[in-house]
Amino acid sequence: MDKNTLLRWAIIAIGVLLFWKWGMPALTGKSGHNSQPIREEAYINAPDFMGDAIDPPQDGTTPNKPPVGELCTIKGNRFEATLSSRGAGITHYKLTDPQYRDSEAADLSTTPDMERWRSLRTLFRTEPGKAGDASEQVKYDRFNWEVEKLAAGNNEAGGCRFTYADDSVKIVKTVMAGARPFELEVETALTNLADAPKRHRFAIQNFSFRRNKEVKGNLGRVSPFMTDLECANGSKVERKAKDDFKEGWYTQPADRYVAISNTYFAQALVVDTPGTCEILAEDWFSAGQSRDDDEAGAVYHANLTYPSRELAHGATATYRTVALGGPKERDVLAHAAGGHKGLGDLINLGFFSVVAKVLVDILLFFRNKVTGNWGLAIIVMTLCLRMLLFPLTWKSIKSSLAMRRLKPEVDALNERFAGDPQAKNMAMMELWKKNGVNPFGGCLPQLVQMPIWFAMYTTLQTAVEMYHTKFLWFTDLSAPDKFYVLPIVLGVFMIVQQRIVPQQGMDPVQQKMMTYLLPGVFTVMMLFLPAALGVYMLTNSVLGIAQQLAIEQLAPKSAGTPKGKNDIEVREASGGTGSNLRKGKARV
Repeated sequence: MDKNTLLRWAIIAIGVLLFWKWGMPALTGKSGHNSQPIREEAYINAPDFMGDAIDPPQDGTTPNKPPVGELCTIKGNRFEATLSSRGAGITHYKLTDPQYRDSEAADLSTTPDMERWRSLRTLFRTEPGKAGDASEQVKYDRFNWEVEKLAAGNNEAGGCRFTYADDSVKIVKTVMAGARPFELEVETALTNLADAPKRHRFAIQNFSFRRNKEVKGNLGRVSPFMTDLECANGSKVERKAKDDFKEGWYTQPADRYVAISNTYFAQALVVDTPGTCEILAEDWFSAGQSRDDDEAGAVYHANLTYPSRELAHGATATYRTVALGGPKERDVLAHAAGGHKGLGDLINLGFFSVVAKVLVDILLFFRNKVTGNWGLAIIVMTLCLRMLLFPLTWKSIKSSLAMRRLKPEVDALNERFAGDPQAKNMAMMELWKKNGVNPFGGCLPQLVQMPIWFAMYTTLQTAVEMYHTKFLWFTDLSAPDKFYVLPIVLGVFMIVQQRIVPQQGMDPVQQKMMTYLLPGVFTVMMLFLPAALGVYMLTNSVLGIAQQLAIEQLAPKSAGTPKGKNDIEVREASGGTGSNLRKGKARV
């Protein structure tokens, strides 16, 4: 395929994509996403409970301005959580490590002003919003709690005890800081005070809100806040993205965890007794606003729900869960909730996860045991990978050297059959066959290495250990180089590498494209990709140049093969013009 044909197909492909994304919606007036079939949330509020600002005004005219409620702050292991007596949910969840506390993810609570969207919120009624059912254990969906701070020493709260009671029920909800990092232990006990048996249905919820502009990626870089919802049951993890909820809620059994997870951080409810995972990314945009508007967004719901249960007079039902909220650090996830719930699966390493997990272990080893620095660990790991894969690389090198020895004969064929590509290709194949050279021998080793390169890309793309980590002039290895030094240096080194690597069997146009186009593409991509990936790619490029220079000492480009019995003489087949070559005859 010549370059003009290639260019035409590229233009056609780009045109189709642009029309599909913008042209079709403009013609049809549709965004490609229908309204979600979700029942509007409705709640029965206690008399002293004021609804959220988005709820219908209680007096019919004045927008609700609910009080903050009495606050209780828990000083946990590497975090600080503040809960309110108004609903007993989290208003703020702040990470206290220097690496995170000054970042855009310092507070994982993204909906502090909305009680209905506060994480660790609990519901007890079998049919929220439905009044008049005398069999319900709890009269109200939403109510104010009494709160008591539980001391942890040094006048700091290590936990909060919330209590609600009326003539039919007493509920005690205790939230304590766990011993392990980023963990809260939640225990909810519900006692039937009524004379008759009563029913309840317990649910504990997590929430997150993200605007479209926060979750957009750039040229190969996934946004740090691209959010998934996850249900883990047995060995299976079901992951759903924002656009997977066109039919509304997704439910399935859960015996491990229910989670809201983005690239670097997660909020997970660890299952103690098997229940049901209920997840939803609810579209949220104003009247007249498009679903795809940058300021529109989605509310992510992750509920752990248990079956309806009836309690006799005086009976108590107790529900326990561990709530994990914080960065997806691998050593933390390995031990989270006792280590037996497999929260390491919160890190989605993609199709090549088996390879990526090995690379992660190697990277952690070098950082913890050898370098003490993440940037140096990437460099050392890249060097070790290069050495490990050298046997495969050597096959490519031998194929390249074999092609180099045939360069005079290849040049002669290019000149002889310049106007007849079909005849030239057939003559080339015959030349390679006679000399036992496989022109594609260098491709197979490269293909074998592809899973490792893709796994490395995913590993560095998802490693929260790189988040706001400094190295050299980089202020954040998880973000692009804000000074643009790395993209430019990488582009220069890639051009140097392309120029010193012999391009066998390519015409001048192809050689120029390989020399400048490919480095140009990677330079542009590195303007948006994490610096950690750039460190890996630059190290790999430098090692490639060093390897090629060593090869040039053994087999210089200008070296030819002395004329002798193995020389190849190119001549036309009988007929004189090469026309017979088009019929499948080539003589070399």
